[in-house]
Amino acid sequence: MKLFYTLLITGTATLLLVTAPTFTNYISLHIHSDNFVNGLATYQIFALTVATLATISILLLNPASKQFIRIGQINTMAEKEKWLGINGKSSWKVNGLQLLFFVSAATGICMFLAVKYTNSMDNFTWGFMPFVLVFSLTNAVSEELIFRFGIVGGLFNQYSKPTILILSAILFGLPHYFGFPSGFIGILMSAVLGYILCKATIETKGLSIAWTIHFIQDIIIFTALMMMHVKQNTLL
Repeated sequence: MKLFYTLLITGTATLLLVTAPTFTNYISLHIHSDNFVNGLATYQIFALTVATLATISILLLNPASKQFIRIGQINTMAEKEKWLGINGKSSWKVNGLQLLFFVSAATGICMFLAVKYTNSMDNFTWGFMPFVLVFSLTNAVSEELIFRFGIVGGLFNQYSKPTILILSAILFGLPHYFGFPSGFIGILMSAVLGYILCKATIETKGLSIAWTIHFIQDIIIFTALMMMHVKQNTLL
């Protein structure tokens, strides 16, 4: 039954995030003169609310899951996984940094191409960064609580590690069909990232490595989004 309720909780949270405009269109939030920034802020508030409700639900379903809401043991050895370049001989502190580099490089290349395609290369300004940092922080918190804590917390000690990893990858990947990058590429990249972050969460018994890697990716993505959608003069 825990599988059913875990999937129900995380699936409902995922559906709410995907259909967020249905709800956020009724919320009038004006923190900035640019509507794109206001839209991002509104979504982040909505996502944090959904993530909080999902987290409470998982804690009620499996009280022992609270052990994962912490930094975790980042010095623990990462279990061998050849296709990720993990040899099983070094800690998650080392492997986390290596994976952060390669994942960020892939994300950076995709975002660079998107920005270049929209002729927005000259639209960067440091005025973006306060918004980028706040949105990246909140987005990473919301999604890690839903897709990592939600799956791991609800199913650990109930199902095998591969099952949990695959479920987290699928549930994290599919909604990104509507994300950025979108489509099949968005699903594939997000599914691989979801697998990596779930593996880190399970093996370190904490969210710090998963959240850090996710946070850095969101900085890259939100910077590109701001460059493509926000005019410089609105941030002066």
